[in-house]
Amino acid sequence: MNWVAWDKTIAPVEFGGLGFGSLRDANLAMLAKWWWRFKTEKEGLWRKVIWAIHHNPRAWSDILVKISVPGPWKSIISIRQAFLLADIDLNRAVKASVSNGNRISFWLDCWLEPDPLYIRFPELFKLEKQKECVVADRVGDGSFGSSFQLNWNWSCSQFNTVESDQLQQLISLLGCVNLRVGRDYWRWNYDPSGCFSVSGLKSLLVSANRERPNRVFEWNNWVPKKVAIVAWRSEMEKLPTKCALSARNIPVQDLRCLLCNEYDESSEHLFVSCHFAQIIWQNIASWCKIPPIIAFDVKDLLDLHGYSSVSKKRKKAIHAIVLVTFWGIWRMRNEVTFRQGSPNTVKVLEEIKAMAYLWVKNRSKEAQLSWDDWCRFKCFG
Repeated sequence: MNWVAWDKTIAPVEFGGLGFGSLRDANLAMLAKWWWRFKTEKEGLWRKVIWAIHHNPRAWSDILVKISVPGPWKSIISIRQAFLLADIDLNRAVKASVSNGNRISFWLDCWLEPDPLYIRFPELFKLEKQKECVVADRVGDGSFGSSFQLNWNWSCSQFNTVESDQLQQLISLLGCVNLRVGRDYWRWNYDPSGCFSVSGLKSLLVSANRERPNRVFEWNNWVPKKVAIVAWRSEMEKLPTKCALSARNIPVQDLRCLLCNEYDESSEHLFVSCHFAQIIWQNIASWCKIPPIIAFDVKDLLDLHGYSSVSKKRKKAIHAIVLVTFWGIWRMRNEVTFRQGSPNTVKVLEEIKAMAYLWVKNRSKEAQLSWDDWCRFKCFG
């Protein structure tokens, strides 16, 4: 039974979640790839088909769609609103970098400013005869290294005041353009590398509109996540202990802890104050050669490795052992509860040592770690 909120479960680990991610975010990221491809794959047959179906010569757009035409492309374009909620504007996400100017649309691509020039200079765009022209058609005379020259193709020779002002602004902007030998390329603005990736965009979506909590559970890749989840849930008091079950109106005949048979069973009691657990922790302290463990709550146990004046790897090993200890105590609790077993500290300690050794040896890539050194905790410096 899992009572952890789903939003908490799918949250990134840096936000205190399991890092599973959302299927919705994954789907949005994969659909956004088609925005990237539409911008960058100008010669693709699929793009030409989309253009032929959705292009409207009376309503130009850099990402075009006809609302009256149903189909998957209409659904792909509709994802923009979902991205805007995460402060990601797909209309401004792709910027072209000019080299020879043969693959970049002068008016329809984002290359000179954050917005395409047809949006920045709408009056001039109305006068343009060849609205799908590329940068090389308008800038330069075709021979690289020659003096700066602009080649216009207007539908009229007389400009009004607004058009003249826009033309002067455009000429001023184009003054910094210098065509050169090379292939034009595109950059994805939401990644430092400039390359689009579904995983990178998904990470942005998962982290959007989240506040980092003051305390974040620390995961340890030397221990399987299914093991560390016991400690993760216990810190939030989300394990199905007897007190937790009773709080949710689930009938429980006896709330007492079966490991000590003295106090009510909550996560804090089971892992911290229970006499059975205290014996386990003191044996762990003796084995790991650290001072006796004095803990007042679950957080004290999870922070135990941070207070040790040892090497970084040794701290990580102690942290892994702590997580495995939570798992071992919980397994013993379940065995006593559901299989009528008897509480056995020796069995729990042996299981903790054996399983922690197996996981740490293989996951830390310390192939030379021997069982004897592990039992004496003479490892990792």
